[in-house]
Amino acid sequence: MNWGGNMNPDSTTTIQIQSNDERQTMSIAASIARHLRPGDFLALEGPLGSGKTCFVRGLAQGLGLDPDQVSSPTFVLRHEYEKDGDPASPVLTHIDAYRLSSHEDLESIGWEELVKGDRSIVAIEWASRIAQAIPSNRIDVAFAHLDIDQRDLAISAPKDMMDRIEHLADTALARCTQCGQEVASNADTFPFCSKKCRLLDLGKWFRGDYRVSRLIEEDDIMFEE
Repeated sequence: MNWGGNMNPDSTTTIQIQSNDERQTMSIAASIARHLRPGDFLALEGPLGSGKTCFVRGLAQGLGLDPDQVSSPTFVLRHEYEKDGDPASPVLTHIDAYRLSSHEDLESIGWEELVKGDRSIVAIEWASRIAQAIPSNRIDVAFAHLDIDQRDLAISAPKDMMDRIEHLADTALARCTQCGQEVASNADTFPFCSKKCRLLDLGKWFRGDYRVSRLIEEDDIMFEE
């Protein structure tokens, strides 16, 4: 996801993750949030209902804030969330840029203060609307519908921000070979989503559903002394 040449695609890495539901989308965002630092920007882009606000709730959760307080800032434009009585904690600033179109609009939400500040973590929905104003050193998250509940998230970051997202590569989701549900590649049951699916697969071998294409030879069997 690149707009107006703000980010050099040759210097970025993208991690593709599928989410089955809102809970999973929040979990992915919370995992990223634990690696964020004050001053970081996240540019969120995707169609209506693709999970942008849900993702911000996950960011709040990962920062130790109340995710239930997060709502779409479409009419307020800018919301801020922080821990009560903890001035040292980062502020999560949530912006909806859908109705922003000019420098004056940005001034009205204190944009310069955010760009120069060192306390806020800024998440922007409909970020392409103000692409030229967003710092190029940012995390981009592109959302796409896959099904009623499933979403595809393409998460990109420049090299000097890779530490914020590189851990996601270890939990990238694959499909269970038995039921088709998503499963983390580092799960104990991989490539199955659960012990139940692993046992179902084993049962198919016992029933003869699976067959080898030749006779098993001695060299095919591993023995332990």
